[in-house]
Amino acid sequence: MKFKEKTAYITGGGSGIGKATALAFAAEGANVAIVDINAEGAQQTASEIEKLGGKCLAIVGDISSPTLVENSIKDTIAKFGGLDFAFNNAGCEFVAPLLETSESQWDEVIDTNLKGTFMVAKHAAEHMVRQKFGVIINNASDAGLRGIRLNAAYSTSKAGIIHLTRSIALDYGAYNVRCNCICPGCIKTPLCERFNAEVGARKGKSGEEVLEAFVKANIPMQRVGMPDEVASVVLFLCSDDARYVSGAIIPIDGGLTAGM
Repeated sequence: MKFKEKTAYITGGGSGIGKATALAFAAEGANVAIVDINAEGAQQTASEIEKLGGKCLAIVGDISSPTLVENSIKDTIAKFGGLDFAFNNAGCEFVAPLLETSESQWDEVIDTNLKGTFMVAKHAAEHMVRQKFGVIINNASDAGLRGIRLNAAYSTSKAGIIHLTRSIALDYGAYNVRCNCICPGCIKTPLCERFNAEVGARKGKSGEEVLEAFVKANIPMQRVGMPDEVASVVLFLCSDDARYVSGAIIPIDGGLTAGM
């Protein structure tokens, strides 16, 4: 087992990519702490991990709350005796162009996606720097690599995560703390389904119709990705196999952002 006696902290662990990653870490022997705003989802992931014989701390809360983030990381360290990996995965979206985005809607997306990632990274890094080991993985999405229509706040928040990743890698590499960023494209997750449904509603189409047309026109591999295909990259980046990889920005998108 690659991660026996290690501890992973994962936000958005109640569904999609976060859940797949939590299960993958547990299968490799890690203790897992998950944070999710959805209590039912968080408990379901914890139950599945425990059925595998693993240990999981399920925390219900919103990562836009600095107090929640700080306390949940403290609780993780207290329960498992340490913290080795932090996966900033939780996020929210708001489908609208700039002129249809209110200040409060902008703040909600930035506070969750960018500030939440900042707070998790900050409190995780404080511990990792002291122990002179740790890996932080941030989820920036393909939206962080390129502009996306009807996505002003979301794309901006994800672009910010990319540069936050680079800053962490530059500042703390000497302490053996690595930080990398993944940029998933169309992955079969609840967030992706909601996004396509909202875009479809603007066009008088179903979310499935919008997604199918997009995949055919833009993804060279001609299919949507699965959460476990993202989880495997996260685990690789946390493993000793990637011990010299830091500050990397890695698309996981079937070729979506390779070019026109």
